[in-house]
Amino acid sequence: MKKHFKDICKFLIVLLVFFGVTSPVVVLFGPFDNIKRTVVGAILKSRHPQYITWLFSQEEIDKILGGISTAPKQELFTFTARTDSTLNLKQIESSRFKGFLLEIPDPKRIEVATAENMDEKGDTTSGIAKRHDAVAAINAGGFYDANGTGTGRSPYGFIIHDGRFLLGQNSLDVEVNEFVGFNEDGNLIAGTYSKGEIIEMGAKEGISFGPALIVNGEKMITDGDGGWGVGPRTAIGQRKDGTVLFLVIDGRQPGYSVGATLRDLQNILYEEGAVIAANLDGGSSSTLYLNGNVVNKPADLLGERMIPTAFIVK
Repeated sequence: MKKHFKDICKFLIVLLVFFGVTSPVVVLFGPFDNIKRTVVGAILKSRHPQYITWLFSQEEIDKILGGISTAPKQELFTFTARTDSTLNLKQIESSRFKGFLLEIPDPKRIEVATAENMDEKGDTTSGIAKRHDAVAAINAGGFYDANGTGTGRSPYGFIIHDGRFLLGQNSLDVEVNEFVGFNEDGNLIAGTYSKGEIIEMGAKEGISFGPALIVNGEKMITDGDGGWGVGPRTAIGQRKDGTVLFLVIDGRQPGYSVGATLRDLQNILYEEGAVIAANLDGGSSSTLYLNGNVVNKPADLLGERMIPTAFIVK
């Protein structure tokens, strides 16, 4: 009996080693396109994208992930900005994820706020909100974290507050970058624009991230799931009447919420009436703050992640 037991144990160990070695090969090079798309997208947006870019060319990655339509230049629409100070929080739930949607009727209440010294160290979404006396906030723009230190410093692209460039002021007028922000009239701007175009559109608040999910009332993801896999997500949208939508979906928490794809975000915001919408920084950064509390469950084991920028509601 002892001999048989040892033989069984050896067999199981060999089997586990075999599966451990072959599983990544099957996932990445096998016929299971949905699994492959999810894994490749998730790794690309993790702290270690080199594991995928080392294995596949950019052309191969684009083919695996499927496309997000190139966002057209948006048509700014007119509305009468309301002075309604109410905020309405809704729960979002499906079989795979849970999250929250915050409705802000007056878009002119929204500003970009930053960590106190974002070049050296970030701050949590709630910390940024409290320092700026905000009633609500979501995490906003992207940042470099090459060594995975989690300090939330070194944002990239553009950061604009009160019409002034806090980052990107030295960029060439024709140099393009992803941009999500608001102009003087309260229009949400989302897409890839140059510094000159952003200025021409009257941008007053904004950061760099993306991609745009809905432009001119049209969905941008029509094939695949958007290519970033499933995870915690943050997005922003705007209805035709000017109402702004903050959307946060929790993820990486089996039994509670696994997470959402970019297409999930797009579809939620489209169903909520958004005519313009964009993805914001996600993963462990995804946080929604309201009236003194964080209402969602950030994925980081230590709680809120340090970030450089947030969209706040004054």
